[in-house]
Order: sequence, then C-alpha cells, then structure tokens
Amino acid sequence: MNENPGREDQGRKNSEPRPDGVAPGHTGNLATTRSEGVALDTPAAKRIQPLTWNRRAERKHRQKNISKGVLLAAFLAGVIAAGALLFNFLTPEAPTGLEEKSASLPEAPRGPESAQRAEDQSPSLNQKAGEEGPPPVSPRTDGGMEARATKPVQPEAKTEDSSQVRGERRTKEEQFRSRMSGGLAAYHEKNYALARSELAKAKELKPDAPEVMETLAQVEAAVRLQSIGELKARAEEGEASEAWEKAYDAYVAALNLDQALQFAAQGRERTLERMHLDKRLEFYLQKPESLDSDDYLARAIELLARAERIEGKGPRLNRQVETLKGLVREAQKQVTVTLLSDNFTEVSVYRVGKLGRFFARELLLRPGRYTIVGTRDGYKDVRQEILVKPDTSPLQVNIACREKV
Repeated sequence: MNENPGREDQGRKNSEPRPDGVAPGHTGNLATTRSEGVALDTPAAKRIQPLTWNRRAERKHRQKNISKGVLLAAFLAGVIAAGALLFNFLTPEAPTGLEEKSASLPEAPRGPESAQRAEDQSPSLNQKAGEEGPPPVSPRTDGGMEARATKPVQPEAKTEDSSQVRGERRTKEEQFRSRMSGGLAAYHEKNYALARSELAKAKELKPDAPEVMETLAQVEAAVRLQSIGELKARAEEGEASEAWEKAYDAYVAALNLDQALQFAAQGRERTLERMHLDKRLEFYLQKPESLDSDDYLARAIELLARAERIEGKGPRLNRQVETLKGLVREAQKQVTVTLLSDNFTEVSVYRVGKLGRFFARELLLRPGRYTIVGTRDGYKDVRQEILVKPDTSPLQVNIACREKV
C-alpha cells in the first residue's frame, strides 16, 4: 500500500502523453528539464510519434486529391470529345478530314455526364449514317428527359446543293467574262452590231454591272459617230449628183442624231434651196405653154436670173438653165397678126384688149392662144380662137358680125 497516494497520482498524470507533444511532467522549458536530470532521448521519441501519424494522413490526402484531379481531367476530356462530335455533326459543310482526325484520336475516359451526352448524340450519329433511330432527347433541368423531335439533317444533300450553286455561279461568271471579251473585241474591230449583241447578253447575266454600262455607252457613241459619218457621205454624194432630196434627207437624219452639227445645219439650208429651185425649173421645162402667160413668163425670167447667180453649177442645173432660156426666148418672140373687119363690128382680143371698129388692124402677138370676139347691135356675136406659134408666118384673120338676130 502506497503511503503517498498524492504523489502517485501526480506521477501518473505526468506519465500520460500531452496533446502538444511535450514530455509528461514537463512544467517549464527544455533546459529546465535537462537541469532536473531527465533523459533527453525519452521526450524526443514521444514527440516523433505524432509527426509520423500526420505525414501518413497528409500522403493519403494528396493521393485522394490526385484521384479527384484525374477524374476531373477525364470528365473534361469526355466533354471536349462529345462537343467535337456534336460540332462535326451540326456542321454539314465541314471537311471530312476533321471526322477522320477525331476518329483517329484515342478515346478519353468519360465521366457519367459525358457518357450521357454521348448517348444523347448517338441517335443523330445513326441518322447521319442513314440508320433509323429514336428521336433525340434533351436533358431537362429537373433531372427528367424531354422528347425533342428534330428535322432529319441531310448534310450530304446540302453539300451537293451548295456545290451546285457554286458551280452555277462559276459558270455564270465565265459566261459573263466571255460575253464581255467578245463585245470588246467586236468593238475594237468596229463590228458594232456584234458588240451590241454580246454586251446585251452580258447585261442579261449582270444587269447592274458598271463595266457593261460603260462599254455599251462607248459602243453607242461609236455607232452614232459612224452613222453621222455615213449620213454626211451620203449627203455629199447627193449634192455631187444634184439629187437634192436625197442630200436633204441625209442632212436632216444627221441633225436628228446631233442637233449641234454645223455641217448638217448648213447643208440642210443649202440643199433645201436647191431642191426648190430644181422643182421650179422642172415645172417650166415640163409645161412650156405656161410661158404664154405674162405672169409666168416674168417669173421664169426671174428664176433664170437666180439660177445664173449660183456658183459651181452641176450638169443638171446647166441643162435646165439653158433649156429654159430657149423657151423664154421663144415665148418672147412676136408674130404679126392682121385682123380684117367691116368697120361696123366692135373687135376685142383677150389678153390684148378692146380694139374697136376698123377695116384692118395689125397686132404683134407673142406665141400662144388668143380669142378674138366681135359684137354688133342686131347681129349675132362672133368668136374666133387662134394659135400663135413662134415659127409661124404672119397670120390674117377676118372678124365681122353679118348674121342678124
């Protein structure tokens, strides 16, 4: 039986290990313990035991974190792979090389969420391969699955359509360039009809193309200049041949193309005057009997004077002038006409006047038709018509009223 129980309890308390790793019975610092004669190796062994236990726990904790990191990396790799497959499926015009690369990549470990996404995408992949499968479903936020009907995708048909459109555009562009080249070549060769045709077809392919409009404007300007040149040559040819109507029409057509053409304006006035002169000369040449009238004879003489003033007369005008001069000279010749009467009859001659009563009367008459009328009270009137010609010999005419009423 221990005589000192208090000391025994105290020794038992001191022998129990402290939670802070300090040796039991340690009430001060290490130096004090050493001074009290306590062995140094015993407290050191008791302090190592908790340190050994802490490192082991820390190593387990690190291993657990590494496992979690590996799982997280595998999950992310599965999500990326599923996203690549989905993008490849939703992009019909993507190059087929991307599918081959994705197929050749090693399959990464999947997490539960990535596996679920792959299962959701598998019907679309089956439909792309031409297989029939259930309609794709999309996950709902409440954890359930909602059926989602989608229109079947036909990337191959779209690819063919897009390639066909590109082919048509390329063909249209080639046709446009061909028409433009043909039109420009014809324009430089002055084949304006062909240039117009080619450029019109190019305009049908591209109605708003500025190069077509500019080239067409150049062609139209060249055509107009060419037409003006042709009309000018035709007018000059008409004037040279004294075909005044032909020349006049050519000058008028040139002015219709461009009102500012001075040569056409002057030529129109000149040919108009010559055309009127030619028509009047031809009138007297075709109807020389019109010169029997004093008025027409005076106009013919005036017309001859006007024609004589023209410089550079052509053969036609010279012939007309000379012929009309001869007709005027013949019309101006006077022929002696002797009128015989009974000195009781009143005699008058149309275009000459009243002559009165006489036995004989001589008149100098120009060539032409004359009407002689005799009147007497109680007697019937007499009328006689004579034709005076320039080459006839002197005429003698009897005019008297002898029949009673």
